[in-house]
Amino acid sequence: MRRKGMIKAVCVALAAVMLAGGVTGCAGDKETKQTQESETSAATKQESTFAQEPESEAAKESSSEEEKKNRFPDRANATLKEGKVKVLEEGDVAPDFTATLADGSTFTLSEHDDDVVLLNFFATWCGPCMREMPAFEMLKADGLDGVAILCVDCMEEKKTVDALVKEKGYTFPIAYDEEGVIEEYYPTDGIPYTLVINKGVIARVYLGAMDAETQYKEYKGAIEECLAK
Repeated sequence: MRRKGMIKAVCVALAAVMLAGGVTGCAGDKETKQTQESETSAATKQESTFAQEPESEAAKESSSEEEKKNRFPDRANATLKEGKVKVLEEGDVAPDFTATLADGSTFTLSEHDDDVVLLNFFATWCGPCMREMPAFEMLKADGLDGVAILCVDCMEEKKTVDALVKEKGYTFPIAYDEEGVIEEYYPTDGIPYTLVINKGVIARVYLGAMDAETQYKEYKGAIEECLAK
């Protein structure tokens, strides 16, 4: 009886040890599972965070350039002498160019494809051109947001343009085109020749001019019409 009692006691003890081991194992598995789920959740959150990060400036610029190419696939480029040249009409894409200005800076038309651009071609020997010139100074003084003004001198020497700017004190951008490269991409039967360009597309075309006050009102009306669209 004593022997049986001892065996029973040993068996009970072994069962208790095994049972204890089994419980510990389950608890360990549960902890492992919880750890794996926690790591997976953290990784998912990290991936979600990366996915929501804002687009970099470089990516935005690349996307913007690609968008412009898609918008204007056949755009003439006066600077590189590429693209088709034609007499321009309202609704045509304005040929791109880069010009050197009298103040030493440069102006690239395509950099203003989100703006309204008032582009004028003139010469100092042209009476109507000179009469309307104050209109551009008046428009610049208005300080309209999203509006760029550029007057391109047609095939005169740099010193002639510089003398005009110095004498009249004009502060709006005036560009040199001594070789007529830009002018070739904006063919016209005469000057002054002025275009209102809205987001890279020609909205209005003017050939000739009246006095400065009349042209100021005309150009400003066309510009405001584009800004309202």
